[in-house]
Amino acid sequence: MPTRSRFEAKARVGYALLTVLLTAGMAFSMRRFSSVADAQIAWLRAEEHEITLVERLRWNCELAVVNGRAYLISGDEKFLKHAEESMARFDENVRALRDETLSPTALQLVGEVEQRARTFMRVREELFEARRQSRSEDARPLVRRLDAELLPLRRELDASLARIVEHKEAALTQHYARARADRVELEVRLYTLLGALVLAGLAVAWYFTKLLGGSYGQVRAAREAARKAVAGRDELMGIVAHDLRNPLGAITLKAALLRKTSDSEKVRHHAESIEHVAQRMERLIRTMLDVTTIEASRFTVTPAPCAVDDLLRETLEVIGPLAESRQIRFEQRVEDPGLAIHAERERVLQVLSNLLGNALKFTPQGGRVTLTVDRAGTMARFAVADTGPGIPAEHAARIFERFWKDDAPGKKGTGLGLYIAKGIVDAHGGRIWVESQAGQGARFCFTLPLVEPAGREAAAAEAGAPLHPA
Repeated sequence: MPTRSRFEAKARVGYALLTVLLTAGMAFSMRRFSSVADAQIAWLRAEEHEITLVERLRWNCELAVVNGRAYLISGDEKFLKHAEESMARFDENVRALRDETLSPTALQLVGEVEQRARTFMRVREELFEARRQSRSEDARPLVRRLDAELLPLRRELDASLARIVEHKEAALTQHYARARADRVELEVRLYTLLGALVLAGLAVAWYFTKLLGGSYGQVRAAREAARKAVAGRDELMGIVAHDLRNPLGAITLKAALLRKTSDSEKVRHHAESIEHVAQRMERLIRTMLDVTTIEASRFTVTPAPCAVDDLLRETLEVIGPLAESRQIRFEQRVEDPGLAIHAERERVLQVLSNLLGNALKFTPQGGRVTLTVDRAGTMARFAVADTGPGIPAEHAARIFERFWKDDAPGKKGTGLGLYIAKGIVDAHGGRIWVESQAGQGARFCFTLPLVEPAGREAAAAEAGAPLHPA
């Protein structure tokens, strides 16, 4: 038991450690994936915002040119206001772009955009000022000047903005490449971690398999040793029991002869005591031989037609006086008179003797023991019921095991009677069982095969008139 407890403790610790490792590995993987994904999302959002600012710069520059052309042509202050708003937003977007976390190349490109924008705004202001001071209605010279001076500057500014966009696209391409490399590296790390955890699990499993293998080997060796010891004991029991029968028979004969021929009452009394002890020893030897043959699967019976009424009559002759001496009422009931079974007569009487003897042993004075026989299909069902203390449910499953016996005070026995009874009933192709509840008595039942009708009539004719219920 201590070895088992230590093994269970080691198993719990080992599998707890493995569970902790698996949990830690999963937590690390999830955290790593989450951190990588968050970093990539944040970077992509920053790049997306910068590209949006560049596109806004391009759009505001285009609006400034369009509204400036409209102002130069029409002189309408509304277009001038729109042009000024577009340039104000342009300046705001440039400042926002510079506030971003940019690479040196991107900062250089933004500086180039700012320089182009200042040149563009200077030329634009010169044209607007010339339009405000002009008294002529013809604005075509200013428009031609706008096309000649401002539009090239716009194209240069647009080209600078395009270079920023290209730089961002190249940065995105590099980032995607780094993301793929990071993913591959993360996969390698995770698979390495998974492999380490699998190896740890295999190591733990191997360790406990080794322990189990050692324990199994010990158990198997112990079981084999026990099997050999039991086989040797049974063989020795059979040899001893067989060899004791002859000298015991001689003792019995000598005691019987001495009892019959002696003139002394005291000698006859002692001879009778010796004879009773010898007979008791002979019954124990027969029990030992029966157990040995049952264990070796060599137990056999010689069935023959046997009248149930005849069995009950002989049982009554033996059990009746014993029950009367113990002040226990013994009853027999035959539900279907004239039954005949196909069984070995002496073995059936042995089963009845074991069951009725146990019933009388556990039934208190004033109690009742009942033997009933009825038909159950092709089988005859015998039932021995008593009014004793009953059998607890936890004992009912083991009551037919070898050497099992009740530990109640004053109730002695070998624990072999029910085991032999089961072996005899099984050898006849029948079944034996117990029905009991603690405090409500016990009812032992067994079945034996009935003979065919023709055989039953012959058995009944040999047995004579059926025995009426007692």
